[in-house]
Amino acid sequence: MKIIHTADWHLGKIIYSNYMTEDQKYILNNFITYLKQNKPDVLIIAGDLYDRAVPPSEAVNLLNKTLSKIVLEMKIPTLIISGNHDSSERLEFLNGILSGMDLHIEGTLKKEIKKVTFNDSFGPVNFYLLPYVEFQKARDIFEIDFENKTQALKHYIDNININEKERNILISHEYIMGGEESESERPLSIGGSEFVDFSVFEIFDYVALGHLHRPQKFKNEKINYSGSLLKYSFSESNNKKGMNLVKIKEKGNIDVQKISFETERDMRVMKGLFDEIMKEESTDDYLQIILENEKPVYDAINKLRSKFPNVLSLDFPNLKTNDDIKTSDKNIKDISPVELFESFYEEVKQTQIKKEEKEIVENIFNEILTKRSDK
Repeated sequence: MKIIHTADWHLGKIIYSNYMTEDQKYILNNFITYLKQNKPDVLIIAGDLYDRAVPPSEAVNLLNKTLSKIVLEMKIPTLIISGNHDSSERLEFLNGILSGMDLHIEGTLKKEIKKVTFNDSFGPVNFYLLPYVEFQKARDIFEIDFENKTQALKHYIDNININEKERNILISHEYIMGGEESESERPLSIGGSEFVDFSVFEIFDYVALGHLHRPQKFKNEKINYSGSLLKYSFSESNNKKGMNLVKIKEKGNIDVQKISFETERDMRVMKGLFDEIMKEESTDDYLQIILENEKPVYDAINKLRSKFPNVLSLDFPNLKTNDDIKTSDKNIKDISPVELFESFYEEVKQTQIKKEEKEIVENIFNEILTKRSDK
């Protein structure tokens, strides 16, 4: 059986006030093309289809069109769970309408885990759909004061009547203890109560996880995060994004391959001196630029965007702080406003302020001080 495992599409995502919808359309078109050319037996989407509970209409339309192509046109059995970003009720609504078309969506957390079974030449493969487990809701459902998330997940799994002779796959959206996070995930809770020990999943032949956006695995290849299809923060700039192709034969025989797609724009970090970076080749990629200059660069962001239009973040980590700036060997806190402005002018312009300009500045400050003293 050939299975595609993907997660964390985050449709409707905004990064630095920039909507990612066009990038998401591009990557999903490539995703659809791959499915047409390499049709799987089952598709898994392990949560966070949307970036927020009330997604924009463009995100809803994009998901509807994508699922229609997959389920109605290509007729690929598709299994979906909700993540911590999704509206469980919104996804659950689709389940009743389209379940007869082999689209199975488990949105709301219930007392029992939904089971869907498909068969191949080696026999049945059982898929268990467990949406994101909200800790307090699990306590309320079972009327048990679980101490942590691991206990809640263990209780769910212990209540499944699993035939260990058959092949069993769990679809879940959780934060595995020891997992490597990135800046684009929303914290599940304050403190460490959201972490789950991966040992609770060992009974399964494969665990298709969502939530962490970096692709990673635990317990050899049995427990896997596919990662997000796109980079959603600069902390992921060096990560290879995509999905997992899972090939399962007889029990115990599983092969997992990473499949990546071309993106419309990459998300990269550029680091160096301003003049060096301006010599780099132009690009439409999303950029975080880290300028190593020790002195300010006048109008740096607009100059950079004239060549790199999608600069989203600009940092000057080596700039002197106020306490570092000295004038006549005096600390900034001990000098007059006019002297401070004179120092700032020289730092930025790399030249001394003219006498007549300094007189204008003195007059402005004197006028301000006079108005303050009159109040």
